[in-house]
Order: sequence, then structure tokens, then C-alpha cells
Amino acid sequence: MNRQSNSQSLQNTVRARVKNYVANSLAPNSKAGYQSDLRHFKKSGGRIPATPEMVAQYLANLAGTYKVSTLRRRLASISHAHLAARHQNPVRSELVRRTLRGIMRVHGVAAKQARPLSLELLRAIAKPRHDVSLLRDLRDRALLLLGFAGGFRRSELVALRPVDVELTSEGAVTTIRRSKTDPHGKGRTVAIPTGRGGLCAVRTLIQWMQMLQRIDPEGAGKPIFRCIDRHGNVGSWLTAASVGSLMRQRLSLCGLETNGFTAHSLRAGLVTAAATAGVPTWAIQRHTGHRAGEGIHRYVREITPFEHNASRAAMSRAYSFRVGG
Repeated sequence: MNRQSNSQSLQNTVRARVKNYVANSLAPNSKAGYQSDLRHFKKSGGRIPATPEMVAQYLANLAGTYKVSTLRRRLASISHAHLAARHQNPVRSELVRRTLRGIMRVHGVAAKQARPLSLELLRAIAKPRHDVSLLRDLRDRALLLLGFAGGFRRSELVALRPVDVELTSEGAVTTIRRSKTDPHGKGRTVAIPTGRGGLCAVRTLIQWMQMLQRIDPEGAGKPIFRCIDRHGNVGSWLTAASVGSLMRQRLSLCGLETNGFTAHSLRAGLVTAAATAGVPTWAIQRHTGHRAGEGIHRYVREITPFEHNASRAAMSRAYSFRVGG
């Protein structure tokens, strides 16, 4: 009896472990996204399990209003729900696939992109201000300068903790423990060199961390960038969605245009500035964590077609050879 009881207990333990691993197979943001997409699908008349005709009609109703990337994400959520419940997957049907292809041909696949933040705009919003509290001003400056200098995704930026920053004679080495393209936590390091004047992310970050240490001596395990209420109290964490809002607030305080600027503008701005300066794609990829060069090319939007022009460079070289000969 004891042997049978022990065997059953072991099986229950294994099942619990499997259930736990399955539950952690998706990042929290992915789970939230799937749930949001499924709510939208069901609110539009869908259900699980769904038929191919139902999903195709859902796509047709959204076409022209939502981006193709959004439609693909909705399909991924519907597909995941069917697979998890072991239902036949309508997303894999030929009808749904052809419907999506037709939408792509009719409406195109161009994605709306965030405007890159230029160095001139960064310099403007990174200047100390006296119309906000010293605490909030220093946090915002450190956040924006580091976000630009590191080319970080907003989720990477708000997840940084003091233990993830190592100060060296050349600057700061930050450790990104997990990211969008690294869900399993392999990690990568990003070197932020010490800069000059008001654009130095390292010095501003040190000032903020020192102030944070005085306010919360026991907060070493908490994120570097924290929320601050209207009374000046520092909270425990800052949401990723807050990054874009803080940047637009800063632009607005400077009397600058805010339309088209999101948290991605920091990352896009760094990539654009680096490409303009002639930094090779592989070096930008190493810094930003892009897995493919195509991701870099999508961000480089401020460089005109005549800057770093391949034909001009080639012909100039050919002309120099002819003259030299």
C-alpha cells in the first residue's frame, strides 16, 4: 500500500512540475497579449473551437482597419488557444491562409513606424529642467539618455537593476538578462561609453543611482527606474508603457512636436545615428541585440538615399583609379 501511495505521490509531483513548466513556456506579456486577442475575437462573435469560415470572416472584418502584423498576432493567439485545448486548428486551413494573403496583396504590409529621436532632440529633452521636481527630472534624464545610448527596448530598460550595471574606467557595462529575442535568458552585455556634457548617459545614471540609494538604501534588488508619485514618493517599479509617455511629456515641456514618437524612438534614434556615423551593421546588431540585419534597416529612416550611397562610393573609387592611372 505504501509503495502504491508513494508511486501516486511521485506521479502527482511530476504532473505538477510539467504543469508549472507549461505555464512558464510563455512570457507574461505574451500571455496577456493572447488573452486580449481572444477577448477581441470572442467579442466579435468568435468562439473556441472556431471554424475556418469563422476565422476568415473575422480577418475580413478587420482588414483595412488593423495592420497585417496585428492580424497575424490575432491569428497566433487563436491558434495557440486551439492547440492548448487540443482542438483542430482552423488557422492552418487553406481558407484562412488565402484570406490573409489576399489582405496582404490588397492592403499591403507596411507597418507604422516610430519616428527616430535625433541627437538634437535628445540634447533638448536631456537638459535639466526647473519646472519639474529634481527627483523626477534626474530620473527622466537618466532614463532617456540610457535608453538612447543602449538602444534598449522599453522592456529591457525598465527591467535593469543596480546589479546589472558595472562601472568601469571607460563607462558602464549593462547586462540584459532577458529580452524579446532572448526569452530563455541567455543574456547579453551592452557597453555604454562615458560621453561629453549633457549627453553623457553614464554620469547621469550614476547621479540618479546615488540619489536612489539615499532615498531607498534597501532597494538594491529593485529596478533602477521607479515610478514617482505627485508627492515625490518613489515606488517599486516603472512600467514599460511609461517610457514613451515620459519621453513625450519631456518633448512637450520643451515645446516640441510629440506626434509619432514612442519608446521605440530612442532605439530607432540610436540605430539611425550610428548608421549615419558609418558604424557597420554587425556592430549595431551586437549593441542592440537584433538577430538579423533586416531589423536594423527598418530603423534607418533619416538617412537620405544619397547619403552613404553604394553607387556613389563605387564610382568615386573607380574615378580615383582612372585619375591615378
